[in-house]
Amino acid sequence: MIQHIFLDMDNTLLSPDGSISPKNISVIQNSSIPVSLVSARAPFEMQFAIDELNLQTTQVAFNGGLIYKPQTNGYQQLYSQAIDPQTVKKIMTIVHQNFPKVSLNWYSDHTWYTDKNCQETDAETAITHEKPVIQKTSANLTQTIYKFMVMSFDPILFDRLQNYLKQLDLPDLNVMTSGDAYIEITPISATKANAVAHIQKEEHLKIDQLAAFGDGENDIPMFKHVGLPIAVANASQEVKQYAKFVSTSNREDGVANGIERHILKK
Repeated sequence: MIQHIFLDMDNTLLSPDGSISPKNISVIQNSSIPVSLVSARAPFEMQFAIDELNLQTTQVAFNGGLIYKPQTNGYQQLYSQAIDPQTVKKIMTIVHQNFPKVSLNWYSDHTWYTDKNCQETDAETAITHEKPVIQKTSANLTQTIYKFMVMSFDPILFDRLQNYLKQLDLPDLNVMTSGDAYIEITPISATKANAVAHIQKEEHLKIDQLAAFGDGENDIPMFKHVGLPIAVANASQEVKQYAKFVSTSNREDGVANGIERHILKK
């Protein structure tokens, strides 16, 4: 019997406009099974969902780089793995020099930074309802950085960027695509699987008592660490290969339908 559900946010729990459908809210709130969001987002970008779903459980940001428990004023940090400051500067220099037209973004736990406003950052603001702080890549960094997100709506440029980053010697980092225009860079130990394992140990659960929903490449490690991996219909074929079931899409209440059909009816 499933004792904990883990949910990816973008393109899984969230509709294309970044909202949570009424049915998803209703099914999650009325289920007695604990739910954790496991997202590439920063905590401040996750908070609206935590509030709407009334979640009291441990949550996961930055693909596992930050595990925390929400509190009335902020959160209690349970695990943290940021990017080494020297590596932060290296990534900034490489991307800025070789791909000046892409959108380079970096995140602390409280702030989204970018090198420039552009159509990609405007689109991200439309989804997250957050606005970035413009900062030069040459600026002296004092913040702890958990994630880079590099974006381009130019498919040719995006493919070049993706191939270039994945061929770099970055042994301490994960470089993963998210959708058709996003590349996320996080510490190698910051994975959704490690985050799920942390919560599993905290709650003394077995793998076959865990379920997860996802759509993207960064969800595959999480799928491998749960007994019931469920992909939404809009997931890539690669992700679907690791799923036990495929639900409806994120446009069609995929999480709610998956919970009703494959978890609550068990």
